[in-house]
Amino acid sequence: MDFMHDIEKGSIEQQGVTGRPPIQLTPEQFERLFLAPHPDTGNSSAYRLGVQRFGNPTPLAMIAFLLVQAPTACIQMGWGGSTTAANAVLTGPYYLLGGLGLVISGVMEWIIGNTFSSVVAITFGGNWLALATITDPAHGIASTFPSGINSPEYNKALMFYLAFWTFLTSVYFVASLRSNIASAGVFFNISFANGLNAAGYGELGDGNQVLADALFKAGGAFEFVVVCASGYLFVALMLESVEMPFRLPLGDLSNVFTKKTKLS
Repeated sequence: MDFMHDIEKGSIEQQGVTGRPPIQLTPEQFERLFLAPHPDTGNSSAYRLGVQRFGNPTPLAMIAFLLVQAPTACIQMGWGGSTTAANAVLTGPYYLLGGLGLVISGVMEWIIGNTFSSVVAITFGGNWLALATITDPAHGIASTFPSGINSPEYNKALMFYLAFWTFLTSVYFVASLRSNIASAGVFFNISFANGLNAAGYGELGDGNQVLADALFKAGGAFEFVVVCASGYLFVALMLESVEMPFRLPLGDLSNVFTKKTKLS
């Protein structure tokens, strides 16, 4: 008998069987299904859709995000004497890892029915593609302004962009409260990072360089916390994909906000 795994609803419905209630999952089962479902294929990292098998795309999304967010956070905090000018070196990774990697994984999440993961991955992928376009010298976006990256208009535009990203990641944080502590920690800290970076660009547009630098450094610190939480999630997913005999605890939150009930 085939089963359809409804990851986002926390239940499993039997295909072709009418009049039977869905099989309810324990909190531990829900947490594991949310990250790496265990279908009846016997492979914990494969999804079954009809006769097709698909791997879990979430680890790809996590590592694609990590490999661009980690160096960006380090540069923003000024580690190793680096300055924000060093971000131009990451233009390629922004395009190919942060952008392409996340968009591909987001499409795969959509194919297997993970709406939340799909929206998160594709929007973040689009964000890295946008940042790559902004920092890519070939596009010369900053050069269209009289003072380049020091122009008030340039920095105010980035301020508004990141302000709305703060709103988006805050929504993601609320939604992640149905998953686990590690995921919620990622969106909680990245919301603060986006808010601080938005404020930094606002101050930079007003000519307050010292305050802007302090805000950017604080934003980089929150980004580094995001990197640590995301790295923990990535390791947990990879261990799950090869069916290691132990699992990293993720902090199940499915009982904190119970799923909505259907009206009969």
